[in-house]
Amino acid sequence: MEKKTKTSPTFKTLGILFLLIGGPIIWIILNKTGKHYSAKLPILFEKEIAANGDTIYHTIDNFKLVNQNGDSVTLANFKGKFLLVNFFFANCESVCPKLTYFIKHSIYREFEKDTNIRFISISVDPESDTAKALMAYAKKYEAKYPQWQFLTGNKNKIYDLALNSFKIPGAEDVHQGLFHSNKMVLEDKELHVRGVFDTEYVTKDGKEMPEKLIIDAVRALKLEYQK
Repeated sequence: MEKKTKTSPTFKTLGILFLLIGGPIIWIILNKTGKHYSAKLPILFEKEIAANGDTIYHTIDNFKLVNQNGDSVTLANFKGKFLLVNFFFANCESVCPKLTYFIKHSIYREFEKDTNIRFISISVDPESDTAKALMAYAKKYEAKYPQWQFLTGNKNKIYDLALNSFKIPGAEDVHQGLFHSNKMVLEDKELHVRGVFDTEYVTKDGKEMPEKLIIDAVRALKLEYQK
């Protein structure tokens, strides 16, 4: 009786198996580590050339504000952190709750355990948004300290920060006598603005959704600092 011999899988078969099994695994690894976000983010806004030829980029001005715990904070409290910043007021019934909900469920949830990132929401209504009011607002959205801090303070300083430091588009406009915006600003560890993002959902012309744009930008910035 003739004995049948077993044939080994061909290279083609092995290749197909690798693509089917290994491909998704590699994609997940890259997606979680951010290794594929290789494009360097620009440093936004005006720049100057120093006498020695160095480039001096726009930076965020220092501030002294109060967080939801009633503690005074300055930029020194966020040294070595990437910042995601927005401006709001707690009694707003239109833009602000939508923005805070977006941050909570789309961005904060992604990075809430990342100790290199801080979320900062600055109130433009310090008369109403006391530390106690901001604490209640933070609890409403389950924002954990120190990862997500809500700041209040001198109104003139806050508006100056919005207009001249973070350069929020439309910061000169008011609603109910106050300024607010649906924008989020990404700041690097050298206090440079690296992104200003519209948080409205984009569904036309094949544009990417805002949460993906922001998350990708944060991962790209983290990768830049790892190199």
